[in-house]
Amino acid sequence: MQIFIYLIFLVAALLLIAMYPGRGRRERMTLFMRQMIAHRGFHDNAGDAPENSMAAVRYAVEKGFGIEMDVHETKDGQLVLLHDRNLKRVTGCDRNIDEMNWSEVRKLRLFDSNEGIPLLRDVLGTVGGKVPLIIEVKADSLKEAERTSEDLALFLDSYEGPACIESFNPGALRWFRKNRPQMLRGQLSEKFRGLPFPHRHASFFLSCCMMNFLTKPDFIAYNVRHRNLLRFRILHDLFHSVCAAWTVRSEQELADAADSFEIFIFEGFDPPRASSEETKEDSVPACRPGGKKNGKTDNPEKKMNGIVRKYMIVSGTVQAVGFRYRATYIAQTLGITGWVRNRYDDRVEMEVQGSEAALGEMLKKLNEQRFIEITGVEERQIEVVPHEYEFKVRY
Repeated sequence: MQIFIYLIFLVAALLLIAMYPGRGRRERMTLFMRQMIAHRGFHDNAGDAPENSMAAVRYAVEKGFGIEMDVHETKDGQLVLLHDRNLKRVTGCDRNIDEMNWSEVRKLRLFDSNEGIPLLRDVLGTVGGKVPLIIEVKADSLKEAERTSEDLALFLDSYEGPACIESFNPGALRWFRKNRPQMLRGQLSEKFRGLPFPHRHASFFLSCCMMNFLTKPDFIAYNVRHRNLLRFRILHDLFHSVCAAWTVRSEQELADAADSFEIFIFEGFDPPRASSEETKEDSVPACRPGGKKNGKTDNPEKKMNGIVRKYMIVSGTVQAVGFRYRATYIAQTLGITGWVRNRYDDRVEMEVQGSEAALGEMLKKLNEQRFIEITGVEERQIEVVPHEYEFKVRY
């Protein structure tokens, strides 16, 4: 009997270890807590702005809502906004998106509107950093998750606005953790029902988010109607994970879920917005149902003491030797934000933000890299950029 009790405790401990996501980047989720997030854009499938359409994206931006969107890949490798793999529900065409080339997809229309399926690159250009984006990687297999993640990362590398990724498939999060660790990532989950063997057993692990020990998500996106499950309460109440509610469909549901989530993804109604006072850069994030302040979230402005930002032009053997990608990796390890870009004159330019010590250490480590030789650095101090949390390669 005693051995049995020990086994129970051991299994429980292993379960908790597997579920623990970590909380090291909680403050980076601030921008996503400030604004309500429109599910598939601010859409109406019976109107002129159906889900995941350019019109729905524009309406969300105009209203000041963040946007949750889904990305699929066409047969010829184009990333498009689309929720279902099969196109029948949204276009009437009974074919899968990964069986069609973009030249075929672009001719289709969403529901009864004049809106077509948009390319991700066009959507990013329209949003232009005005509102936060949550981009769901749609993938049924590990191979598809990795391929879609890699293609998505190429777009996000040069995108200047706040964005994060999420997916039901842990393979997508694992890919981003390994290849783009600076990108915020979220694990989608719910209580999966009605799945046949063996999927119902695998779905229990996904419902408990038991791949968190590998993927280390920055937030958990959970079905709002399953918020009372013990597995979710462990994630939110015990681990204090940042949790996003999907999909809230009424003001009453929004109020009921207020104490269980930090981020709210909505559709089907026009939710309250934060007041002008609440959306100032130096305010505490306040876009909570009922106007509540979220006391758990730090004010990033308080973290700017001792931080400087410098514009640098680096000379020497710095192009065609992996300088930009090594700079990105080193910056991430030192907590430095900003960007790096090749110049036309064989030099490299950067904007780097962090402590003086960290910036000096970055240059030291870069000069120690194989093939890189820094012979000169021109620098000047510039204005600090609040709420910047990434270091990117610019092109």
